[in-house]
Order: sequence, then C-alpha cells, then structure tokens
Amino acid sequence: MIDAHLHIGHLGRSIENTIRHIDGIGADKAVFLPIETADREYEWLTEMVVEAHERYPDRVIPFCHVDVTRDDAVAELERRAATGVFKGYGEQKQHVPLNHPGLERVLAFCNEMRWPVTWHFQEGSRGYNQGIGHLETLVRRFRDIRFIGHAQSWWANISAEVPPPEETLYPTGPVVPGGLADRLLSDYENVYADLSAGSGLGAVTRDEAFGRDFLMRHRRKLLFATDCPCVDGRGTDYPPGCFAAKSLPFLRRMVDDPEALEDILHRNAVRVIGVKGD
Repeated sequence: MIDAHLHIGHLGRSIENTIRHIDGIGADKAVFLPIETADREYEWLTEMVVEAHERYPDRVIPFCHVDVTRDDAVAELERRAATGVFKGYGEQKQHVPLNHPGLERVLAFCNEMRWPVTWHFQEGSRGYNQGIGHLETLVRRFRDIRFIGHAQSWWANISAEVPPPEETLYPTGPVVPGGLADRLLSDYENVYADLSAGSGLGAVTRDEAFGRDFLMRHRRKLLFATDCPCVDGRGTDYPPGCFAAKSLPFLRRMVDDPEALEDILHRNAVRVIGVKGD
C-alpha cells in the first residue's frame, strides 16, 4: 500500500514520526509533499523531503515544490530536477489564481519533465489555486502532466451542484451526477485524484450509492492517500482520528473487487507517480 499524500511538519510532526505514521497505517511507502509559499504560511520545505529521502530511501517518494511567484521559480526547479531525486511536483497550494503567469511557467516545466502534480483546490476568501473552472484549460494545454486533484473544491465538484464556498467547503447529501471532477476524470487520461483528508473521504461517503459507482468507474484514476497529521496512524494524538482508520474500512467495504481495491491502494500510485512496484 502507498499513501500518496503526506507532509513532514504537519502539526509539527518530525521525519521519524511521519515514518511512524506510514508504519501505523500499514503502508509500504508514502509521497512526501513540501509546500513553499511567499508569505511563509507553510514552511514544509523541499530540503526536508530530501533529508527524509536520504534517511529512508525505501519509504519516501519525494516531490518538490517552489513558490510560483518567485522570478527564479523555473530556475530553482531546474536545479532540483537536475538531482534526479524527485518524482513529481507539489503540493501546489498557494493563494494564486489558476491563470497566474508564474504558475503557468512552472507547469510548462513540469510538462517537460512529465511530472505528476498534486493540487490543492480551494475556492473562496484566501483560497488556493482559485478559479477551478480554468482547470480544464490547463489539463488540455499540459498533456504530459498527470494532474492529481485534491482538497475541498476539487471534491465539492464531485457533484454538479456545488454550494458557495462561504456556505460550506464540505458539502453533504446526495451527489448530483455531472460534477466537474467526475467529468474530468472520465474525459482526460492525464487527470487523477487522491482520496485524502476529510474532503476526499467526505466526497465518497456522502452518497454511498454514488460513491460505490464512482470508485469502481474510476478505479484506475484514484490514489489512496491520507494527508493525515497524526503520529501513530491511529489518531492517538489527533482527536478527530487518523484518516486512514476511517477511509480504509470504507474502501474495503465499498470496493469488493480485490483487483480494483489493489489498483486504488497500490497499483495506481506505481503507475501514475512512477515508483517501483515492490
């Protein structure tokens, strides 16, 4: 099993305790995602991921990130790519619109590298990568990027009816077919999604009949992931509980085809991120 979305520094978690989380949920390895922002809202630095990979090369799948508003953002990515260490880019989580020119320059480089890119989509005041309606334009332009959707506004768009972000970022109740996220997963070979956090879990559990069908239709497009901040993989130090402790039993109940479940828990990450399958 591969966790496609983890952070060092989440609620102050150390490298060692991030590895402990992987062990606790029963995963073999995980994607470690840095976030670097101009306002220093996040300082989960790429260098921390490099250190973790040097210490635990068989457990850590390293991604890199750069503040896309930097004038030298592409030059910095070129320097990092030259090391041959990184498997992808992200988590792209900044207070910028999706048509920001700096973001487009970075995506052009990721497209050259054929990297997967993990995204945080969140509309509303102080949101991240805003203007999700522009995403399809990027998906069409950068065909060699594997877009991995994540977070509140990505998963709200599992439904064709999306409440205003000031009303809720975590909609509940029946899903109306025809949502943007569902359509992009169906229509584009280079669009994927990770099932992490409360947003991913909430999307596939809010309407179980739709969720079961969604998981099976997109069995080769969905990556198991947690984005969980707890230390031990059981939520002992995190009162809401470990996301894996909630999502894994649900997935195992909903996806009763062992081959489809293996796709979601393991094989899709091997294929989409390009890691070894062992």
